[in-house]
Amino acid sequence: MTETIKTAKEICRVYMKKGIPTYTEGPPGVGKSEMWQQIADEEMMGFIDVRLAQMDPVDLRGLPKHKGDLTVWARPDFWPVEERDGERGIILFDELGDCGKAMQSAAYQPILNGRVGPHILPKGWYRAAAGNSQKHRAGAQAMSTALANRFAHIEIEADVDCFREYGHKIGMNHLILGFIKFRPNLLHSMEGASLKAFPSPRSWHKASLVCDAPVELRYKLVRGCVGEGAAGEFEAFMKTMDLPDIEEILADPKKCRMPDQPAHKYALSAMLAQYATRSNIDKVMTYIRREQFGRDFEICTVLDASKRDSSLTETKAFTEFANRNQDLTL
Repeated sequence: MTETIKTAKEICRVYMKKGIPTYTEGPPGVGKSEMWQQIADEEMMGFIDVRLAQMDPVDLRGLPKHKGDLTVWARPDFWPVEERDGERGIILFDELGDCGKAMQSAAYQPILNGRVGPHILPKGWYRAAAGNSQKHRAGAQAMSTALANRFAHIEIEADVDCFREYGHKIGMNHLILGFIKFRPNLLHSMEGASLKAFPSPRSWHKASLVCDAPVELRYKLVRGCVGEGAAGEFEAFMKTMDLPDIEEILADPKKCRMPDQPAHKYALSAMLAQYATRSNIDKVMTYIRREQFGRDFEICTVLDASKRDSSLTETKAFTEFANRNQDLTL
């Protein structure tokens, strides 16, 4: 069974409260590592990312030095200390799936006991790990049963709704969000001869930074992020696009032009969800309530907008929308 980023976060929080180390696994680019950073930010705790695949086993213990007639180990700088990093936090052992047997063996003690030799993690610091799965040809190694048994395991997959919700929150380009809503199967795909560039939540995020480039460069820039096939479909999507801008809509929401094609309505819905505010929500609602827009697109717009900005649910326009759509779970 696989989880989305949203449901995985709920499960991880329970494991965190119980002090059970968690390993999140999945294909490249779905946000496994970013999820732990988000949890740390949401819980207002520290976060340290340790890339085990870039280390040797001895790096976890540190350098030996003399202390009188004893040899002691200098603490590596990446281990958290309360005075510097805070009482609570997450230490993420990232790229664990790419590590060889020696490095995996070195990780036994910190994962299970929260210490390496003399170095002890602060009690408030939670141990988590992330890695790519072997089946996705991402360089992952087989994990030893001794290490695997120290974790609770969660397998994560890409999810369109999670991607769009996150995209709206961080201001990702609405054309990318609209296209993925229209073609959800292209959110993550590793099919094809070349896997240097392929569509994933991570690569679409990169594409959103360049998709408004001049038309003569746009396809090449997007292709470099998501691969030839996905970029070609996005380019075809863009070439037929002719949307009103937000100023046109707010100036005359009752008569402003409206696209006919469903693909274009997805993009328009994503744009309106990003630009809806408490001050213009009445006009946005007037526009999307028009029969030509369609109830499904109206609902999609309102739900996306309210997830991005929860204060919109306190407006009269949203209350009227909720009353009209009492059959929905909002």
